[in-house]
Amino acid sequence: MNPTFRTALLAASVALCLAACQKGASTPAANEGADKINAYIACFNGVQQPIQESFQRYVSWIADPAAGPTGKEETVRAPGTVLSHRVEFCGAPLTAALAQQPANAALDPAARRYQETFTALNEKIGDAVRYYDREDYKRDGGEGMRQRHAPLMQAYSAFFEAGDAMDAALEANEDQRRKEQIAAIEKEEGRSAAFYHLSIIGEGKQLVKVLDGDAPDLAAGRAQLARYQAVLEEAAKAKVGQGDPMWGHMERSADKLASEGGRRIERLQANQPLSRSDQILLESGGMPPSGTAPALLASYNDLVDMSNRMAR
Repeated sequence: MNPTFRTALLAASVALCLAACQKGASTPAANEGADKINAYIACFNGVQQPIQESFQRYVSWIADPAAGPTGKEETVRAPGTVLSHRVEFCGAPLTAALAQQPANAALDPAARRYQETFTALNEKIGDAVRYYDREDYKRDGGEGMRQRHAPLMQAYSAFFEAGDAMDAALEANEDQRRKEQIAAIEKEEGRSAAFYHLSIIGEGKQLVKVLDGDAPDLAAGRAQLARYQAVLEEAAKAKVGQGDPMWGHMERSADKLASEGGRRIERLQANQPLSRSDQILLESGGMPPSGTAPALLASYNDLVDMSNRMAR
């Protein structure tokens, strides 16, 4: 089992798309739909990364996670827990969102499965934490360790599988909503600030997706970078957001993403491997080296953060 560490802000920009960019055109039904999806995002963003960190903490001291602990380890660590307010995001608010009509055939099943697997896993984490905190393993020869390990690992696996499905469903929903809104905004307002706002986010996200992985398609990456830069240049020529400090902040974040996209392509084209110091930096959770996929994602997340601040 090797869960992918994702940054949940990739899903968070849907809140902007659903609620912020069409303030004048919003309807009660649209707002209800936004509330439903935002509840799903709150749960996903609230627990996904803490559970990934919980898993890494738990397996870090086990020589063979597939076989499990032997009971003879010198150092043991309980799984990390999820803060109670984050757990609540996947409780009553998510249950209410699942019951909300109209149903969303693409998202509801993924959200329901995500809630179910998280609840089951969180219970097993709580049991394991109590066991390790009481240091029962010192008195039972590690029997409790061995008994708990397989069910706990199975619960982690089920959750990560549900997380991948939830992430994919949220991204697909976000992409479709954004396309529909961009078309509606252009029809009603022309190429307004809202139009460019959503277009920049959408093309930026696509840039990150195209340049992800160890061996992305460089031709596709260059083409997407050109599309993204064209939107930025068009917005600048139209003097969109002129005089608005928040737009200026977002524009700088957008430019930074373009620059990082260029560095990513250059690094791939030169077939430049990660140095040992780069690897240590990535593993430590520090600032990712320029030209890497994590650095590109970090730039995109900064853009999303600036965009969401504009929506407040």
